[in-house]
Amino acid sequence: MSSKVTSESVTLPAVSIPEVDGVADKHELPVVVIDGSANWKRWWADLYLYRGALQSLMRRNVRSRYKQAVLGMTWAVIQPAVQVVVFTVLFGRLAKVPSDGVPYPLFALAGLLPWNLFSKVISEASAALVTNQNLITKLFFPRIYLVLAAGASALLDAVVTLILLGILMAFYGHAPGAMIWLALPVLIGIVVFSYGFGSLLAAVNARWRDVQHTIPFALQVGLFVTPVIYRHSFVPEKWQWILALNPLTGLIELFRGAVLGLPFPESPVLAISLTISALLTVVGVWQFTRMEASIVDVV
Repeated sequence: MSSKVTSESVTLPAVSIPEVDGVADKHELPVVVIDGSANWKRWWADLYLYRGALQSLMRRNVRSRYKQAVLGMTWAVIQPAVQVVVFTVLFGRLAKVPSDGVPYPLFALAGLLPWNLFSKVISEASAALVTNQNLITKLFFPRIYLVLAAGASALLDAVVTLILLGILMAFYGHAPGAMIWLALPVLIGIVVFSYGFGSLLAAVNARWRDVQHTIPFALQVGLFVTPVIYRHSFVPEKWQWILALNPLTGLIELFRGAVLGLPFPESPVLAISLTISALLTVVGVWQFTRMEASIVDVV
C-alpha cells in the first residue's frame, strides 16, 4: 500500500512555538501523519475521498484522445467499421469462415466490440503510470485511478460500437437473442477483467519497461488466437483446449451468443475463462496495491 498523507488525530509531545514579535502563536498546528501501512480499510476510504481525481483524470483522457482530431468522435465509428469490412472480405468471403447462419459483418462486430474494449483498456492502462510519472511524484491520490482513467475513452468507444451493432442488426433484420439481458453483465465482466489485468501490467511496466514494447505485439497476436473472427468450434478439436485457456474465449463467445442468439460456449470452456479471468483480476489488483508504495521510487 502506498505511503499517504492523512490528517488524523494523534498524540504528540508538546512542541514549543517560537514567539513572533514577542507574542506566542496560540493556534494549534495541523498534525500531518505519514501512513505507509498496508491498510485495506484506509485504501478503500482513499478511493472514496479522492473520487474527484478519478473524474478529472477520466475527462482528461477522453479529451486528449480526440483533441485536434478533425473527425473527433467519428473515429469511434470509423475504426470498428473498417475492421468489419476488412474481416468480412478476408474471412467471410475469401476464407469462408462459418458464422452459424448470421451475416458475417454482424458476427465479426459482435466479437470485435468486447475485444476492442479489452485491447484498448490494456494498451492504455499498462502505460498509465509511466506516462503520468510527473503527476505521481507531485500529488497524492490512489494510483489505481490512473489505470481506471486510462480506459475511459475505451468505454466511450464501446458504447458507440454498441450503437453501431444495434444499427447493423436492424439493417440485416436480425433480432436479438432471447438471452440478450446477459450482454451487459458480460461486458461489465470484461471491463473488470481488463482493468484487473491492466493493473498488473501497469505495475510491472513501472519497473520493467519491456512490457510496453511487448503489449502491442501480444495484442496483435491475441486478436487471432481469440475467437473474434471465428467460433471456438472452428478450431480443430485437438487444439481447442489451448484456445480455452484464453480467458476471453468464453467471455466473447458468451457475449456474441447473448446478442445474436448463437449457441453459448461449452460449460468447461466458460468455466475456465471465468476462473482464469477472476484469478488474474484479483492478482492484478493485489499486486498493484502491493507495489504501490514503491512506484514513486521506480517510475
